[in-house]
Amino acid sequence: MFACRGIGLARCEVKPATGAASRRSTLVDRWTMELGAINSRADLRHDGQRGRVRISSDNPLVHPRRVTWKVSALSLAVCLVTVIVVLWTFHLDLARFTATRLLNRAGLGPVELTVSSLNLFKSRASGISLFGGGIRVPDLVLAYDPRRLAAGIVDRVEIARPQVKIGVTGNDITIGGTPLRFAASPDGASPFGGIRIDAIRISEAHVTFDSPTGPLEATFSTNLALSGTDMRNTSLALDLTVPMAGGVRTVRVAAPEFALSARDGGGLRLSFDKVTILPKDIPWAMDDLGGEVLWRANGLSARIASGHVSNTQNPAFVTPLNVTGEATMAGSRIKFAAHAVTESIGGKGKISLDAAGSHDRSSGIGNAIITGAPVTFQPKGVQPHDFFPAIGDTVPVLSGTAALSGAITWRDAVLAPALILRLVDVAYEPKGARLSKVHGDIRFVGLWPVATPRGQELTGTIEAGGLPPTNAMLMFQLLPKPALSVEAIRMDFAGGRIVTSPFTIDPKRPDVETTIAFQRIDLTEFFKLVGVDGLGGSGHLDGQIPLRIARGNTVIRDGKLTAAEPGVLRLRRDVLPKQITDAGESMTLVLQVLEDFHYDTLVIDLAGNPTGDASVVLRLKGNNPAVLDGRAFNLNISLQSNFDRLADLALRSMAAARELLRRTTENTRQ
Repeated sequence: MFACRGIGLARCEVKPATGAASRRSTLVDRWTMELGAINSRADLRHDGQRGRVRISSDNPLVHPRRVTWKVSALSLAVCLVTVIVVLWTFHLDLARFTATRLLNRAGLGPVELTVSSLNLFKSRASGISLFGGGIRVPDLVLAYDPRRLAAGIVDRVEIARPQVKIGVTGNDITIGGTPLRFAASPDGASPFGGIRIDAIRISEAHVTFDSPTGPLEATFSTNLALSGTDMRNTSLALDLTVPMAGGVRTVRVAAPEFALSARDGGGLRLSFDKVTILPKDIPWAMDDLGGEVLWRANGLSARIASGHVSNTQNPAFVTPLNVTGEATMAGSRIKFAAHAVTESIGGKGKISLDAAGSHDRSSGIGNAIITGAPVTFQPKGVQPHDFFPAIGDTVPVLSGTAALSGAITWRDAVLAPALILRLVDVAYEPKGARLSKVHGDIRFVGLWPVATPRGQELTGTIEAGGLPPTNAMLMFQLLPKPALSVEAIRMDFAGGRIVTSPFTIDPKRPDVETTIAFQRIDLTEFFKLVGVDGLGGSGHLDGQIPLRIARGNTVIRDGKLTAAEPGVLRLRRDVLPKQITDAGESMTLVLQVLEDFHYDTLVIDLAGNPTGDASVVLRLKGNNPAVLDGRAFNLNISLQSNFDRLADLALRSMAAARELLRRTTENTRQ
C-alpha cells in the first residue's frame, strides 16, 4: 500500500497487502492514498488480469473525481493569471520585438520603432525608422478586427508625416543605401506574405530624391489600398520641387488613378491615368496623362500612352499638343523617344514633331534629335495664327512651307537648343509691299524666350512703293528680351545696292535710328524713291541717308549723295508748277540748261521733317551743250519732295515687327 496524508502530501507511506490479498500479489496490487486534511482515503486497485481500477473513499461527503478537477482548475487559473500578468506587463515590448523581426525579415531593415499602444482593435507605433533611417515615420496607427486580422486583413493604416530619402545606384532605386525590392522572388511573391490593407492614408509626406542635377523634393498626401503585391490609389496630390530652366520650380501633380503591382518574373508595374502636371509660375500644363512604368532587375522602362501639353495663356501661345512616348533606363543611361502633334484651330492642318535621344544620370548631360514634318501655309488655308493664337493678326497672310528640325542638348537641367526653322518659297503681303520667294534657315538657341545667334539670314524678293521687284536680304538676331537686332538689310536696287546700318527694334524703346547706305544707285530710280517727279538722267549715286523713326514718324536729316562719275541730268518742264515756268527769263534759261545738263559733279543734300515733307538740294557743275555754246554753270537747285514711299515702307516694317515682339514679351512674362 502507498499512502499519503495531508493536503501538501506531507507524509506518504507504502504498506504491503496482507491476508488473502497477499495470495494474489502477483496478480493484484493495491495502493491506499489518505488525504488527512479532508479525512479522505482513496484505494486504487489494479487487477492485472481484468485491467480494472477502483477508487473508494472513507469520507462519503467528498468524491475523489471532484477533488481532482478542483486542483486542476486552480492550477490552470494560477497559470493563466500569471501568463496574462506577464503578457500585459511586457505586451508592448513583445509587440515591438515581433514587428521589428517581421519588418527586418521583409527586407526593410535595419528597423527601429516603439509600440506606444496596443489593444484588440488598434495599435499605434512611433519613432519608426526603416532602411537604417532612409524612411522615418513619426506616427503610425493600425486599425483591425481580430478575426479579419487572423486572415491577414488590416482594415486601416494611418501614416503621418513620413520622411523618405531616395537615391539611385545603377539600375536600383535605393532607400538608405538599400536597393528597394517589391518582389522577393522571381514569381513576384510579396514580402508581406499576401497581407491585405483595405485603406492606407498617408498625410504630409516629404520625399527627397538625390539626382545629379540637385535634390528633388516632394510633399504629398494620398489614399491607397494594398492587396498582396498590388497597390491601388484613390487620390494623390503632390507638390514637387525640381531644378528647371536654370532655377527651382514647384510642380503640382494630381493623380486620381494609379496602381502598383508585382510582375511575373519579378519587378514592379506602375500604371497611371488622368494625371495632371501643373508647374508653378510657368504657363504650361500637362493633363490627361496615362501610361505605365515597368521596373525590372535589368532596368526601367516607361510608356506614355496619352497626354496633352497646353499653354495656359489667353490667348494661348500654341494650340494643345498631343504627346506619346517611351523610355528605357539601363545603368545610368536613359534612352527615350517621343511624338507630339498639334492641330490648328478649325482642324485645317497639323504640326507633327518627333524627338529621340538619351540622358546620362551620372553627368546630367543629355540630348534629343528633333524632326518635324513640313507645314504648308496657303492664303485660304492654314495660317500661323491657327497654330499660335497669341500672335493674332501681326503676321500677314502667308504662303509657303516651314519645317523645324535640329537638336537640343542639356546639362543639369539647363537647355541648349540648336533648332533650325527652314522656310521655303514663303510669300506675304504687308500693306504697301509684297515679299515673295523668301528662303532661309533660322537657327534657335533659346526656346523660352525664343532667341537666335547672330548672323541669321533670310533672302527673298521685295516690291514696294511702286518700285520694280528687287532682291533683298535680311541679316538679324532675335534677342531674348525679346527684341529684334537687325544687323543689316540689303536690297539690290536699280543696278546698285541699298544697305542699312545695324539697328534694334525693341518694344520698350520705340525710337529707331539707322543709316541707309546707297551704293551705285541709278539716278532716275533714286528720284522716284524720294518722290521727286520730272527728274531723271544717267549716272549712279553713292552716299548715306540717316533715318530716324520716332513716335510713328520718319525723319531724314543731313543726308548726302554724290555722283560716282560724270553723267546727265534731265528735268521735264511739264511736271513743274506754273509759277516756276513763268518766273522770268533767268528761270527760263536755267530750265533750258536742265533739260539736258551734262554734269561733271553732282551732290544731293537731303533733309526731312516728321510730316514727311523734305527738301532736296541739287549742287551741280557742268553744262548743256545746246545752250550758250556749252557754257559751264554752277547750279544750286532746291526742290520740294516727300519721302512717303521710303518712310511708309520703313514704318510699316518697324510697326509689324514691334507689335510681334510686344506680344511675345507679354507671352514670355506670363
